[in-house]
Amino acid sequence: MIRSSRNERGIALLVTLLVLVLVVAIAYEIFRIGARAAQTGAYARDSIRCALLAEGGIGAAKIVLRQDARGNDYDTLDEIWSRAAPPIDLGDGIILATIEDEERKINLNKLVLPNGNAPDDQRLAVFRRLLDILGIDGSVAEAVVDWLDNDDTPRVGGAETPYYQGLPYPYRAKNDLFDTLDELRLVRGVTPEVFEKLRPFVTVISSGKVNLNTAPREVLMSLSAGLDAADAGAIDNTAADGIIAYRREHPFTNPRDIVNVSPSLRNLYDRTRIRDLVDVRSTAFHVRSTGEFGNTARTVDAIGIRAGNDIQWRFWRLE
Repeated sequence: MIRSSRNERGIALLVTLLVLVLVVAIAYEIFRIGARAAQTGAYARDSIRCALLAEGGIGAAKIVLRQDARGNDYDTLDEIWSRAAPPIDLGDGIILATIEDEERKINLNKLVLPNGNAPDDQRLAVFRRLLDILGIDGSVAEAVVDWLDNDDTPRVGGAETPYYQGLPYPYRAKNDLFDTLDELRLVRGVTPEVFEKLRPFVTVISSGKVNLNTAPREVLMSLSAGLDAADAGAIDNTAADGIIAYRREHPFTNPRDIVNVSPSLRNLYDRTRIRDLVDVRSTAFHVRSTGEFGNTARTVDAIGIRAGNDIQWRFWRLE
């Protein structure tokens, strides 16, 4: 009887301990779930706040671009929109916004004629020259044209649907214009390294004419390409540096002003199609606005077309 009583008390103690462990475990799990929910709720709240801050930066950029459009016949790197803006501290968060004109770049969508049946030979020559300047295999140009044109016949060095269907994760050649620059990553030969080299110098949204006042050296050098430029000379490093130095003191108010830089550039402008590829105004702008609060940040990446005093957004992505 005594032994039986001891056994019963031992079992009762063991059951009590197990219950206590279970209660502690349940309490800890409830606390852990609650803490996670609180963290998730705080992150969601801060994420929304950062998104609103980023959109506020886009709104500010729109006002700047609209203000700049008034009585403005040409755009330069000395405009209010092109200057580095300091962070905007609102107390409850920070906004960092940048504006860059897309007209300083080469538009890939212009490499084919409007009907999509064939390449624009002059613009294709310009893109090939850019690839050469950047040290990128020239076959990328043929692959880009194949991606854009509306046929399924691959160019030498290019690629159409049969090539892409043979990849580990197959897809089809688009045979249409790029919707975003990131889409370029799908084209044969455009490795991550090639994409990063190209990204500062190409676009898919612009008028197609390069702004002589804002174009970087690499793009300026690319403009003197094509059969008609063979006898007229090329824009080398020295000529490109001359253009950049000249425009600092004398912004181009008309594309033909480039003839004032040097006799060789006068010859190039008068004898080739370069005059059809350049302008002095910018209409397409790339705006990146980041809202930061605490350890959270959200970014709006947008490209808009300026038409008069209005900005029409063609691309908008919240990151």
